[in-house]
Amino acid sequence: MTEFNLGSVGASQDEGGMVFNLNNVEEKEMSFELLPKGTYNAVVDTFNFGDSKKGNPMITVCYTITDAEYENRKLFDWMVLKGDGAEFGLTKLKKFLVRVCPDVDLSNFNPQAFSDEGHAIGRECRVMVKIQTQKAGEYKGEKRNNVADILSPENNGAFL
Repeated sequence: MTEFNLGSVGASQDEGGMVFNLNNVEEKEMSFELLPKGTYNAVVDTFNFGDSKKGNPMITVCYTITDAEYENRKLFDWMVLKGDGAEFGLTKLKKFLVRVCPDVDLSNFNPQAFSDEGHAIGRECRVMVKIQTQKAGEYKGEKRNNVADILSPENNGAFL
């Protein structure tokens, strides 16, 4: 078993993974400051193909803001490709590809291969951010940032 120290949290690693001593970890209320409504320069941090909670194929994108005032802030976006929300998700995916990855063949797009090969990672773009109030569920009434549109990095472009 290998021992190492993470500040005030002692940890060890064995064949089963990591084991933490959480006795000295402060319990804090987690909150995230909203980005103001606007358009921000960003880079694609992650692009993952998987399943939604309902089992539908979905893409999850994480953008990292590069504008100085909000540098390194993360924004997440989800695009459902089948079932409820697919019409919106497919439209958003096409916008993403046309504006951020214009070299991709739209007539033969394989989301799993695209994700696995990391074609989108590190690509520059701009994201239009809005603030949305959650309408249902566990977070009902909470305000969240929403990626309303994805733009090419050099201009504010229009959807083709």
